[in-house]
Amino acid sequence: MDIFMIKIIACVTMFLDHIKYASPEFVNYVTVYMGRIAFPLFAFMITEGYVHTKDLNKYKKRLFIFAIISQIPFMFFRTLTGNWLELNILFGFTLGLIAITIYDKMENKYLALLLNVAIILLAEPLCIEYGWYAVAMVVVLYIFKKNKIWMSVMYIGIVLLYFFIKGLMNFTGLPFIICTLISLPIILMYNGKKGKEMKWFFYWFYPVHLGIVYLISLI
Repeated sequence: MDIFMIKIIACVTMFLDHIKYASPEFVNYVTVYMGRIAFPLFAFMITEGYVHTKDLNKYKKRLFIFAIISQIPFMFFRTLTGNWLELNILFGFTLGLIAITIYDKMENKYLALLLNVAIILLAEPLCIEYGWYAVAMVVVLYIFKKNKIWMSVMYIGIVLLYFFIKGLMNFTGLPFIICTLISLPIILMYNGKKGKEMKWFFYWFYPVHLGIVYLISLI
């Protein structure tokens, strides 16, 4: 499975996750649970973008710019969920990108890990969507990228920790946990190939689809 197919799966499941907020008629098992697949896939794509980018500084700037562009449609969308003061997930991914850059560039990995933990925790007071989890997922998927067994163990561990902190380690939370874990085999099936090139489509998809969902809610 190439990165293009992973992006398509991530976009479709994210849209399914968000459309349920537009109208009660969209609320069903698919939209409630399958949307959990999207976030880890996007986090994985950040690590792949870091590995394959030809200009890291431009990549960071581009991600940050789209985080800013996405904030207004994100805030409108979040009025549907009751908490519109958060920063969107692209800010979390920007922090994740900074964290893995530090880890990769610093010779002292212990100090690099401490700085990574500090950046992960910074997501909480910044009120970034998913909080510490947004940054930690990027860090875990990057650090253990070359060892699929350890990556799988750490991935499962961080997912369970997140749902434990959220108080969802129960029967109610089980479908959410299972659907989140479905992302792991998709990531493991990645063949290292880029696939079809539609870079700008995927950047613009995030803010545009948020705006569309909000507009549908007004109908």
